[in-house]
Amino acid sequence: MKFDITIWGEATEVIRKNLTIFAVVVGTLWLLDSVIYAIKPEADASQAPTFIVGMYLAIACHVTVLRNISGFKAVGSLEKWAFFRFWLRGFAVAMVSLIPALFILVPVLSIPEVKAADETVRYVFVMVVTLAFYGVCTLVMLGLFGTWMPAAVMADGSSIKRAFARGRKTIGYVMSRLIIGPGANIILFLATIFLLPAQFSEAIRTYTIQAGNLKFVPFDMAMNGLGYLVWATGIVLVAVVLSRAYQLGEARLADGNKPEGELTEAEAI
Repeated sequence: MKFDITIWGEATEVIRKNLTIFAVVVGTLWLLDSVIYAIKPEADASQAPTFIVGMYLAIACHVTVLRNISGFKAVGSLEKWAFFRFWLRGFAVAMVSLIPALFILVPVLSIPEVKAADETVRYVFVMVVTLAFYGVCTLVMLGLFGTWMPAAVMADGSSIKRAFARGRKTIGYVMSRLIIGPGANIILFLATIFLLPAQFSEAIRTYTIQAGNLKFVPFDMAMNGLGYLVWATGIVLVAVVLSRAYQLGEARLADGNKPEGELTEAEAI
């Protein structure tokens, strides 16, 4: 099975077809954050809205790739309970990936150099190690069980066992494409937030607009907006990769009785 377009090319096409949903998701979260920080700058925004609208965007993208239905019609075309099944499966993959990452905290915190380090340094180091390990675990989990989510969108009735069977056939494809797709997207964003602020003076970075009791910092608002754009683009890229893996896995399982030489086919990167 061959794909005629790269994952970045297809992701661009999927965003174009779902531009309204994409803009509403990014705009809603950006406005929500802007208002919360304007009212209470030290507040931590809830992650619940991000998770919910992120799932909505992901489902729309999966339906666009697998069924060629886009926009709000994509989610409306789902069978009953499909949204809940998709959400539950995505949550399960995220939580199972988190368990090994939490276990790594124990040996990391027991390192003498870490114990002796300054509290801030220790916190940053532990968080970086944990997030890196969590990223690797998530990559492996998506490689093995990621097609369980588009299966919910297709409502094909397939079990997690079937998802694992697809995963064994496509894990190399999924992991490599997730690295060059969403992985590259994240690295680009991290480089931007670390390098871009240094290009502006402190006066620009801290400039504040006072509106009654509300305080708006344009530079922070712009960086938040950039962050949500990258986040939403990452969701689209993951959806494209997993939807393709679902199609590829089903095709390879269907051809399971053929000689292995006939099963190896090139896909566009």
